[in-house]
Amino acid sequence: MLRPSSAAADVPRDAFVDAGAHARAESRISRRFSGAELPRLSEAGLPIGSQVEAWFQFALFDGRPVIDGAVCGRLELICQRCMRPVTLEVDEPLKVMVLQEEFDQEPGGYEPVISDPARLDLRWLVEEQMLLALPLVPMHEHEDCVSAGGMPLVAVLPQDEAPGETQMPFHNLRDLLRRQ
Repeated sequence: MLRPSSAAADVPRDAFVDAGAHARAESRISRRFSGAELPRLSEAGLPIGSQVEAWFQFALFDGRPVIDGAVCGRLELICQRCMRPVTLEVDEPLKVMVLQEEFDQEPGGYEPVISDPARLDLRWLVEEQMLLALPLVPMHEHEDCVSAGGMPLVAVLPQDEAPGETQMPFHNLRDLLRRQ
């Protein structure tokens, strides 16, 4: 379950919304966040001057506020194959239920977010969703990586090993155990 950090002293006042009130009114909110407003995402590779866009459609499900929406933006990460910048377009759906306390079930397929519905931090929600969308190992497509100056991936065999030779590390294990 996602849970915003309690250290929200530097959060702008307009980043918070009343999810319950918006859900009852079935509001739709669109926001644009700069890299300066998303420090954890900036550390992960959000280019300076770039923006992340998000939209949120609030509704009620089983009497609880839910949000369907999306976050999109462009991140510049380091390719782990060629160590050059790689641009990643993120367009990630958002489907969360705002709960004040932990809930065993996830009704309707919503991801639970533990937060005060009267004070939901949209900035944190966008940042969290973008971080979850990042690949574990950012890389160019293979052709792009080679054209960016990276080394092509090839299988390199050790000098003393012939391509058709089979390794059998435990071949003599039985003989060794009998000797003891």
